[in-house]
Amino acid sequence: MTMVRSYQARDLGRVLRLWERDGLLAAGSEGLTAEQAVDLINSDDAVALVAEDADGLVGVALGSVSGSVGWLQRITVLDDGDPTGVGDQLLDSLESDLRGRGARKLVTAVGEKDEIRARLEQRGYRTVADLVWLEREVPSNLPLVSDLTAVGGHMIDEGLWENLKGMDDAKRIIEQRVILPLAEPDLAARHSVAPPKAIVLFGPPGTGKTTFAKGIASRLGWPFVEVQPSELSGEGTEREAALLAGMFERTLRLPAAVIFVDEVEDLASVRHDARKVSPRVTNEFLKQIPRMREAPHHLLVCATNAVGRLDPAFVRPGRFDYVLPVGPPDRAAREAIWQRYVAEITDEDVDVDRLVEASELFTPADIEFAARKAAQRAFEREHFEGIQHRAVTKEFLSAIGETRPTLTAEIVERFREDTEAFARD
Repeated sequence: MTMVRSYQARDLGRVLRLWERDGLLAAGSEGLTAEQAVDLINSDDAVALVAEDADGLVGVALGSVSGSVGWLQRITVLDDGDPTGVGDQLLDSLESDLRGRGARKLVTAVGEKDEIRARLEQRGYRTVADLVWLEREVPSNLPLVSDLTAVGGHMIDEGLWENLKGMDDAKRIIEQRVILPLAEPDLAARHSVAPPKAIVLFGPPGTGKTTFAKGIASRLGWPFVEVQPSELSGEGTEREAALLAGMFERTLRLPAAVIFVDEVEDLASVRHDARKVSPRVTNEFLKQIPRMREAPHHLLVCATNAVGRLDPAFVRPGRFDYVLPVGPPDRAAREAIWQRYVAEITDEDVDVDRLVEASELFTPADIEFAARKAAQRAFEREHFEGIQHRAVTKEFLSAIGETRPTLTAEIVERFREDTEAFARD
């Protein structure tokens, strides 16, 4: 005699053996994978039943309720063709339990040629015309919102990396050296390429180091967690070190993350140089780097405006895989950046070449600031003067003239010297 009862945790091993069979309701590519089904069966949302006879488990049914809709997720029976009717017993009990949980409609997804389709139609299920089954896999390395909030992290909008305009040389190197080995670990392993664990980005202020770090997180689909050493200062030596250690501990619990440390020179400048944090905090940070390197889906990205001030022992191979320059935009990069903002701000015919010439020492941040200023000028012109057209070349040039460039010839030359002395790609 076969008895249908509620699933219990001790049944999991036998359920997994049953799930190795094809079953009646879809599994694998046409339904829940075994891993997904295990997650569901152990959740509070599951309606899980097993059929048992004198020899053990002979069937399992899994469903769930979302609002007023009950989902039939998986039904598996031991007997080929189900001659004893165990499948019908499980269906009866599963439907009853789903209705008891508040379901007012029962739904499931089956293949057109699945044997269970006729059985379900006999029970009153109908095929809904003009519906298309859509699905999307959610990456398994996404963290819980609560865990991400605890470290001040967040997800970066998809597509940021693709939308980065200009700076093609830096983007190409970061794509090839950093992103691809992390995004394609099997291919990297085939060629004995070790995915990077820690990198340093250096360059003048405003050249896009933070944006590149966020772009890496966007491209990988990993959370972005930012650490600012200056925020640790003033808390007292022991507490500063403890705060840093605790932050890294919580971050390492995430399944994946890009950890970004801005102004890292405050943590790892040469001995006796002025620092915003104590040597004890620096030592704690150095202790955390090996832990970061052992984490399988974590990348440490440090940024500095002053790579020459970093202690050589800090940036040595073994701690950091690459030391990459992110420099001032050249003419082609400035043109690409201006094209992006001009297209966004106006539909007027703008002489982009003149904007490029007038902004020689501008960083990407400077260009954005000037572009936004031109848009504001056009807005005020229409409001106060009633002249109804969007920003034109004159307004962009005026905004450039009122924007103080971040870069100087001396800064650019120093960056070139730093690139020759410190870059490691």
